[in-house]
Amino acid sequence: MRTSENKRSIGRSRSYLRRCDKAIMDSNPYILGDQITAEGQRLVQQAIRFDREAKWLLERIAVKPGWRAVDVGCGPLGILDLLAERVGPEGEVIGLEREPRLVEMGQSILARQGLSKVRFVLGDVYSSGLLPGSFVVVHARLLLINLKDPERALTALVELVRPGGIVAVQDIDQIPWLCEPPHPAWEALIGAFLVVWRANGLDPLIGHRLPGLLRAAGLVRVEVEVHSRADAPGTYHRKHLLALVGAVRDDVIKRGLFKESELAALTSALERHLDAPETLVTRPLLFQAWGRKPT
Repeated sequence: MRTSENKRSIGRSRSYLRRCDKAIMDSNPYILGDQITAEGQRLVQQAIRFDREAKWLLERIAVKPGWRAVDVGCGPLGILDLLAERVGPEGEVIGLEREPRLVEMGQSILARQGLSKVRFVLGDVYSSGLLPGSFVVVHARLLLINLKDPERALTALVELVRPGGIVAVQDIDQIPWLCEPPHPAWEALIGAFLVVWRANGLDPLIGHRLPGLLRAAGLVRVEVEVHSRADAPGTYHRKHLLALVGAVRDDVIKRGLFKESELAALTSALERHLDAPETLVTRPLLFQAWGRKPT
């Protein structure tokens, strides 16, 4: 059973992150000077952004106390705290992350939450160093969309789970991603982002492919669910496109898609449009797919 202390800890941590995710990272001496990297902050916000959908998934696959779980490519938070809530003190949760800086950020967050049964392992999906077949549930969110070889990555995920165990993946389709009323800057910036994504060998529409990829990796009893929603004015998530474009800004300019001044003008115009309370912005479709390793 989930302990009341676990529930209180999870509730406190999520509430704290929503209030002041920057302050969490300020306590980490490794990143003093910039307080928090833009990528680290984006990933913390991403964890909050998909909190409701992640809870739905874990309820659907019925994660049980005592299970051993791994969140692959978790960044500084992922769903580690949500998994810890469900596996309880009898279980164990591991976060596999390849970036040392994000691991250190994550350790700072976990220390504040007091989640002693959660630990980070430095590594990636291809060379995790984790014992094959040692987990009941293996999870990855927005990992495959960032990889040129998602099939190879899924093979590695399946190797980590024990027979009868569950592999669950979450990824998005960047289209449809809607803004109403339409705005030229919205279309221009989404177009530039998709060009950069594809030019780097990545698939921005991998979400709807997940069930087929899981079956091809040998999983059975594959299921899928699709989520989308709108975000209110003033929320970080409403301007997520601007954060993504900012992350690939140099690539956009280098590829000649826009000059620096043009990109700045588009960003400014879109920000004003998104600040208008009458503007409706929906999220990209989030696909969740899961299946079991044959016994």
